[in-house]
Amino acid sequence: MLNVVVFSCGAALMGLEMVAARVLAPFLGNSIYVWGSVISVVMIALSLGYWIGGQIADRFGAARALPPVIAGAGLATAFAPLIAKAVLPTISELGPRLGSLAAAALIYFVPAILLAMVSPLGVRLAANRGITHLGRSAGSLYAVSTAGSIAGTIATSFWLIPLLSVEPLIVWTGFVLAATALLALGLPGGEQESIANPLATQVAGGAAVLLVAASLAIGGYVLWRVAPAPSVNETGEAVLFRADTEYHRITVTEDDTTRHLRFDASHQTAIDLDDPYVSRIRYPDYMHLALALNPNAKRVLVLGLGGGATTKRYWRDYPEVSVDSVEIDKVVVDVARRYFSITEDERSRVFVDDARRYVQRTDETYDIIIVDAYYSDSLPFHLTTQEFLGELKACMNPDGVVAYNVISSAEGSGNELFRSMYRTAGTVWDRLWVFPIGLGEEGTPGARRNIIVLATDALVAEEEFRSRIADRVDGRVTIQGFPEMAADLYAGPVRAADVPLLTDAHAPVDSLIRVND
Repeated sequence: MLNVVVFSCGAALMGLEMVAARVLAPFLGNSIYVWGSVISVVMIALSLGYWIGGQIADRFGAARALPPVIAGAGLATAFAPLIAKAVLPTISELGPRLGSLAAAALIYFVPAILLAMVSPLGVRLAANRGITHLGRSAGSLYAVSTAGSIAGTIATSFWLIPLLSVEPLIVWTGFVLAATALLALGLPGGEQESIANPLATQVAGGAAVLLVAASLAIGGYVLWRVAPAPSVNETGEAVLFRADTEYHRITVTEDDTTRHLRFDASHQTAIDLDDPYVSRIRYPDYMHLALALNPNAKRVLVLGLGGGATTKRYWRDYPEVSVDSVEIDKVVVDVARRYFSITEDERSRVFVDDARRYVQRTDETYDIIIVDAYYSDSLPFHLTTQEFLGELKACMNPDGVVAYNVISSAEGSGNELFRSMYRTAGTVWDRLWVFPIGLGEEGTPGARRNIIVLATDALVAEEEFRSRIADRVDGRVTIQGFPEMAADLYAGPVRAADVPLLTDAHAPVDSLIRVND
């Protein structure tokens, strides 16, 4: 029975660690800082919990201490979502580094330190039964605990997060720990301490089974009845859809004029309710500038579907163009179909795959490639490197164009990410065109904004490029305000010597991002 207790606590600890970042993500993003904070807090809790657990075991007795310790961990775990809801809106103002660390500590430190106490308490119980094989017993317990951690990691990441909502999953884990605490009541303390007899063991075991069954029922009830997606979010938007997937917390909301798609804390897509082909976010419209560099484009690849704002506009506006879109998250594809009116036919194909893996494996070649897989608070580093850009170029036709969006400033401090990506792209293509959105209107290159970068080897003079934009690429581009985009073309030099070249071996994109930090 001790092995079952230790296994369950190990599984709960790692399951909680895996799900912790998902709770923080809607407020603090899904960057390496969030994961680093969660892991650091858990490791600190482990080190302190091991030490405190050993002290308690020697002073008070393991059999007496183990049930309340596990019960306390279950209680702290079950209340973690409520604590998160109370503190995250305020803590997120501290920024992605300090905010992530503070949030992880406030929400997860207590259950983690209590769960860490289980292993030394278990070793003490084994010692109480005799020291002849203590080394073997201790080794077995740590092996069982590690096996539980492995099971908790795999079950949570592979099945439970996609299957359940995050908050009900955490509450359910708390109930399972409560059942485990009851099970621990039946553990004999050995010759030096005994709080149980055979009848008590049987009663405790039966109660534990009943409580596990009850916890499953309650968890299901919480999932379907108590914690559905709220009908209205904190800004007054109607919530149409919310789900936790392998990659994000996806939310679809709607106000009087606009439907929104968000991944965690990142705003992905906003469409006009009267015309779903009109984007309420400006940067997808700037992706059509690629046509001014390659007017004869027939094949377009979009990496990162989101709500499909770019994909469906290319499909509708240019009948001679076919569009392939690649999206890693199958739920995003379903959401784009259901809520954002994307079309799939022989001219618009959608592939569920990692963008880089698709590029490496495809036999197709493209005239325009649009990389729309970057977020304001985090970037998949493997889609920013010199090697990846080289792979993009390998599946491009002559005079092909790559367009990507990055949130930064063109000048001033805090624009290291933009400059580093610019430097990297400059090693692959001969010419880069930079469009800080709204620069022509505001004239402030030091302001943080969406920046569209076009990379190509096509020999197009600036005067010709501007002329094509002004006449809407022979009248084909119907995007509102398209001719005025020429005013956003950045004329200044981009200083890149002092920022890193992004490679597969070294791509510190998270440390280059500046968001409230």
